[in-house]
Amino acid sequence: MLAADDPFLPLLEETFDFNYDPSIYHKTRANPNEALFPDSPPLNFHDRHIGSNLVLKRLVYIPSLAYALSKLCDELIEEFLGNGDKFHIEDFRVDSDYGVTFEDSEAVGEYYMLNVGHLCHKFASKILLHPHCTSWSSLFSMDYKSQTAFLTEGWLQFNRNVETGDVFVNDEVKLGITQSLHDKLVDINRRHPHLATWNFFAMTDIAIGLLRNQVNAEADFIWDNCRTLGFQTKSCSTLPIDATKFVARLVPALKARRARISKSSATPKAIAKVSKFIEPSKTGGTSKRRHRYRPEFRHLLQHAWAKAVENDGTFIILTCGRYERIGIRHRASQTLYLSGLIDPINTQDPRYRKLHVALNMAIVRDVLERHELATIPGTKRAAEEADIEDSLPPTKRRKAAMVSLLKDEPKHSEIIREIGPRMIALVNLKYGPFCSPIPASFIRIGPSCARIFQPKLIRTEKLKRKYLAHEYFTLVLDAPRGEGSTGIVYPAALEAQVKLPSGEVSTIKTSNLVLKLAFSKDQQKQLLHEFGIYFHLARKEVKGIIPVHGIFRDSDSGVVALLMDNGGQNLRQREMERTGQAMPLQVSLSQEERAAFTAIFKSIHEARVRHMDVRADNLLANPITGEVFVIDFDLAEIAGSTIYSVRPNYDIEMQCLQNIFDKKYERMNYAQYR
Repeated sequence: MLAADDPFLPLLEETFDFNYDPSIYHKTRANPNEALFPDSPPLNFHDRHIGSNLVLKRLVYIPSLAYALSKLCDELIEEFLGNGDKFHIEDFRVDSDYGVTFEDSEAVGEYYMLNVGHLCHKFASKILLHPHCTSWSSLFSMDYKSQTAFLTEGWLQFNRNVETGDVFVNDEVKLGITQSLHDKLVDINRRHPHLATWNFFAMTDIAIGLLRNQVNAEADFIWDNCRTLGFQTKSCSTLPIDATKFVARLVPALKARRARISKSSATPKAIAKVSKFIEPSKTGGTSKRRHRYRPEFRHLLQHAWAKAVENDGTFIILTCGRYERIGIRHRASQTLYLSGLIDPINTQDPRYRKLHVALNMAIVRDVLERHELATIPGTKRAAEEADIEDSLPPTKRRKAAMVSLLKDEPKHSEIIREIGPRMIALVNLKYGPFCSPIPASFIRIGPSCARIFQPKLIRTEKLKRKYLAHEYFTLVLDAPRGEGSTGIVYPAALEAQVKLPSGEVSTIKTSNLVLKLAFSKDQQKQLLHEFGIYFHLARKEVKGIIPVHGIFRDSDSGVVALLMDNGGQNLRQREMERTGQAMPLQVSLSQEERAAFTAIFKSIHEARVRHMDVRADNLLANPITGEVFVIDFDLAEIAGSTIYSVRPNYDIEMQCLQNIFDKKYERMNYAQYR
């Protein structure tokens, strides 16, 4: 590969000749309550809502994948040297941090990034993107997010400008790449924020056993969907592109396949099949399991595959530090090609760090080829990109929905009256790669707080086994609008069947709702508290509070959802559109809006509630009706109701509101006023 007298040869050998330290070990956590094993399938809510034409259907075992990657590494380096490029010893160091204690999954990920990842990124960047530069500066980095003590998710990404999110290229490297390559990297970063997916597991006996699980040479994969019966949706959207020309060098079975380029201009479709009855799932979130969850390797694979689909990635890495498997996702056949068991301590041909230098180069070559195929002149954009762009709710679409609502107010009242008593909401996701094969069954756990049900609020009923079409309603969620401390907010389109006195059935629809989903236990606790505040304000008939149609729980995942009207834009969003500022601190209001918000807060305080989070983000204005609302009561407090209770100080909230009016807003600390 390199000549014997090449000054870089010792550094290259030191880089490649690295395996994990044999003394690595799992250290028991100080807190025994923080379990390092999953007590339920490690599948999040979104993992069960991937479109049916994107889910994993087949698993194929390739024992030779590690060797094929090693061979690829040698070929790419030979190609690099054959082009007259060379490795410079300046600015190159081989540092390894031999911290061998693995307390949890995050520690496994950190060890990998310190000892392996950062050098692999440099080689992939230099060999494939800026071979003429003397600098070893990398265009890539790894980031991660700890999900649980058992699982940490990592991903390869471009280095990014903190303010703009664009690819960051330092001055030295910028001189060594062309403007066209720079533009290509910017576009790839926009299309693929995550280039590949890593799942780091705690190095426990359970994780080791799962990764060592015997894999059949070829087998069908059993994908876990939601457990609602009687409602199925088949997705017919155009699939994203495979870079089969390059990946075929690693997977011989793909040599006969040709890369497929989407030329269809047809609108992606979803074909639903609905039975006379639906049966909501009664497992998971609504009751305790009868038996302790027994971890399954297929659940790890489904979660990793789903994350790869979300980010349109090809390479999937599953590792617990002691053992590892590498997967290659083939989109057209919905197949995962999975490597043999990789031992980071004892692997010899190749050694572990060389294997991952090759892996990083394979990831970059794959994404470059797919970008080239996707941008061939005359071809149509990928379906999932079209879905994402088209699903974003532009201002005109929001205003059109509000105009429709205003013109048909009796119909909206009918919808509120119909959905208020219904116990079941079937929730489908439909944006980007999501097109729920089977909807989630959300069971009502709190009544509608809508004004037409006051002063007597409808209570929840006992759950039945089966429901006719006029006894439940469906919600289709579009791309999320925002994420807060209590969860993610989705625009929701509702459809409900209504049984008329004549016996006939009609359909009512509205797209002017939002659904807030709370995923973690802390978020769910906050959302339940927020619903309690809305319930209290509804009983006190406080005006200016967004109509809330109830709170629900997903019977499979335990996710909690709050269904409410879409009240319009918050004042900060409106100011962003008006001024073009990225994140304006101060906002503008009309005199009428100031008077309306003042009256609402006085009414809230009369109901003995302190909002505790008065800011422009939580003040809504409807540009069509002129109505204003106050939202987000997850931090709110209800004062004691006895005559001996001390009346809380509401002046601080009124002063904060006045500061917003006067454009003197500052984040205020409410704790000192408790």
